[in-house]
Amino acid sequence: MVLQLRQFRNLVIGVFVIAICLHFISISDIFHYHWTTQPRSAETSQIPQRNDITKRDIKQESQVKPQNGTLNVSTEQELINYLAKYLDVIWTVKDDPNYNTEHILFLKNTGPKRISHTDWKIYFSQTSVLNPNLKNINDSYPKNVVIGENQNFILTHLSGSLYCIYPRNAFFIFFEAGSKIKFPLRATKLQRSRTNSFPNWYVVGSKSKPKIIESTKGENLNFVKQFGSQLTSKELFTIHTNHTDLKGTHKYVVPSPEEIVVMSIDTILFKPEEWTIQTSDEFPDEVKYLADALKVKVATTPSQNKVIKFVKGKPIFKNTKSAESDESYELQIDGKSIQIQITATSGHGVFNGVQTLLSMADTTKVSGSIVLKSVTIKDRPRFRYRGVMLDVARNFHPKETIFKLLDLMAIYKLNKFHFHLSDDEGWRLDIPDIPELTQLGSKRCHDESETVCLMPSFGSRPNIDDQGPAFYNISDYRDILKYANERHIQVIPEIDMPSHMRAALKSISLRASHKGTPRDQYKMTDKTDGNNYRSAQGYNDNISNPCRDGLYAFVNMVIGTIVEAHKDIQPLTLIHFGGDTIPKPALQAMKCKDNTTDLSLLFIQRLFQKKQFTNMSFGAWEDSFLKPDKTPYTVESLGSITQQNRSVYAFVYQEENNAVFKLANLGYKVINSPASLYHFDHPYNKDTDERGLKWATEFINTKLVFAFDPLKGKDGYGELKKPENIVGIQAHMWTGLVQSTDQLEYMMFPRLIAFAERAWHHASWHDTNNVTDMERDWIEFINHLVYKEFSKLDKLNVHYRIPPPGAIIQNGKLHVNTYYPGMTVEYSVNNPGQAKQWYKVTGDETLSEPIILRTMSTDGKRHSKEIELDRSIW
Repeated sequence: MVLQLRQFRNLVIGVFVIAICLHFISISDIFHYHWTTQPRSAETSQIPQRNDITKRDIKQESQVKPQNGTLNVSTEQELINYLAKYLDVIWTVKDDPNYNTEHILFLKNTGPKRISHTDWKIYFSQTSVLNPNLKNINDSYPKNVVIGENQNFILTHLSGSLYCIYPRNAFFIFFEAGSKIKFPLRATKLQRSRTNSFPNWYVVGSKSKPKIIESTKGENLNFVKQFGSQLTSKELFTIHTNHTDLKGTHKYVVPSPEEIVVMSIDTILFKPEEWTIQTSDEFPDEVKYLADALKVKVATTPSQNKVIKFVKGKPIFKNTKSAESDESYELQIDGKSIQIQITATSGHGVFNGVQTLLSMADTTKVSGSIVLKSVTIKDRPRFRYRGVMLDVARNFHPKETIFKLLDLMAIYKLNKFHFHLSDDEGWRLDIPDIPELTQLGSKRCHDESETVCLMPSFGSRPNIDDQGPAFYNISDYRDILKYANERHIQVIPEIDMPSHMRAALKSISLRASHKGTPRDQYKMTDKTDGNNYRSAQGYNDNISNPCRDGLYAFVNMVIGTIVEAHKDIQPLTLIHFGGDTIPKPALQAMKCKDNTTDLSLLFIQRLFQKKQFTNMSFGAWEDSFLKPDKTPYTVESLGSITQQNRSVYAFVYQEENNAVFKLANLGYKVINSPASLYHFDHPYNKDTDERGLKWATEFINTKLVFAFDPLKGKDGYGELKKPENIVGIQAHMWTGLVQSTDQLEYMMFPRLIAFAERAWHHASWHDTNNVTDMERDWIEFINHLVYKEFSKLDKLNVHYRIPPPGAIIQNGKLHVNTYYPGMTVEYSVNNPGQAKQWYKVTGDETLSEPIILRTMSTDGKRHSKEIELDRSIW
């Protein structure tokens, strides 16, 4: 009895003590909440006040109990290292037909310790507006918005693609070992592929170094869960059904020549060691190029046979209506006299003939010899401008990658290299008199002051020590010019102005802070110009003021440096100044001493009137030349440029502006480059595993590129009165989603070969609109890719895209086909946990097990994405 009374007394005392403690905790929580939030109210004005919530209200899922009791991770670097190692990031996407996409972000503590400290932030990239409260496309980027099911984290947008999330001091108690935190979110600009998410999320504290979260490292994006609908093997089989395998190629060369005449049945068994190239005073560079390519000796004395000759002369074509070109050539391969001759009026023409000969020499070999048929080829380009744009600002690509691209352009007779050297996310060309442009503007790392580097974007790494030089010095740039010049490719540098200048503006701000430098020398904007805008890429500090003299001093120095670099190699005759996507509110807020409201026009006029650039033509994206109502400026209103025998090039990519014909009719030189066909940063098909953006179109497959007629208009284009002013086409390789050379080549090839075919060759079905002829030409083209070009790309180590196969079960047997006919398909039984054994599909397989399939490259070293066999009823 006494024992029971004593136990009861102890129980009452315990309850009383617990009650007092709880009362004290509640008071201290309220005090702590008031103390931590009141001084920060100005920067967290969007955070709803929740006075009725205390720490006891927060519930967290606990799945694994901490080992050895509750262990708190210490602060600073140990905390950051722990989070980087044990934080499991899971990003989910709900594929929604509406404009906004639903996401759920999970963070899981997979380690053995409880996290109770709040001095840590997670940084990550996302291209869309991300906000839990989105309702329509006009909603703004989040600033200090409460997120999480328990409202215990903050989401904020910094700039561009960069966001961060961090614990909310007043409401975050701990992150238990084994627990998971859930963040429902919404985003604009539908995420329709996994690659629209970026790798290398990182965590950092106020007194620690940043660390990449291990679960997000690399380009495999395993933390992004599968979503949406992938194309099934049956759907792919249907797509590929009409892609007939011709068992070989009917073409001599791609791009297709204008005229081919078979001379005789005689062939040449070409053994390089037995042949010579006759020296040429008119074409010495082309002689050296071919001699190096074929490993053939150069002879100074004439030879009667087994000789290659270059002759200066004018090829005569059957079609006399087409415009003459200094790129035309005639190639004669004579099996009787055992001679090869290339005739042209210029070195560029001879070089094009050389590329045709090299392509034909890459055919079937017999006993170590190259078999060449006796033919005469007369050829010339459809368009004089056949361009490729490479963006190295968003993600840098080294000089060696540029060399390789220039080689591939030369093979397919592409002659203009548009070099996108600057943008918001990076400045890539050394300007010795403004060293800050590369000292700061070429680097990315975690530096919130942005005085050492720009903050990360597009999944770039946070540690500056992990990165090598990400710019071209003047010597590198001149090397690229020389390499391009040897291949008759014109380099067209682009310095994006007056928008897309954030990297430059940050660099100039740093320069102005240095002692001994003129503070206002290159001043292009200041706080009075306002920042109440958002660019299409999420910046509010990326536009210079066209009214400020510092902008034109900057132009003088930068373009003057580029002109000097070109001078003795490839004189600069065309430069691209960008000029695109300037938000209206940005210009409306600019202070201007000039009595004008059209600052875009003012910028162009002042740029074109600069006396030191009077021998130069200018190009820009088409929205530079459109008024707010989308009607074009007249060329004359831009300045006296046409009176000085210069041209204005409009690079038209936005089809909704209907500007292609209007600009051509007004006298602009138009480069027709619709984003829905020639933006090669878009995916090849609808599959959500495919790399690519989808803002312009859902996908761009090789056939769409092949079938496009650049002179054919759409509703709203009006009448094309001056077709001669559509001078060319251009393929664009934006690199926000493209970090490596392999990714670059995957996105470009084989689409770039189809592009080259359209840029060079004028198909008859463009004039007749005969769909049957187009389909026949398409089948011949893709067979040529398989039986000729892919093996060439394999030898050159080009990482071209290999599409997955189509497959069905019909009459109990496995049937497969491929987008590019004739490629090898392999299968493996899909037994989880067991190693895959791959077998070549022969067509006789009767398989009842779960099967996965893949398409192989022509050399058998690479393969497509693996795909499961769809056994649904055919």
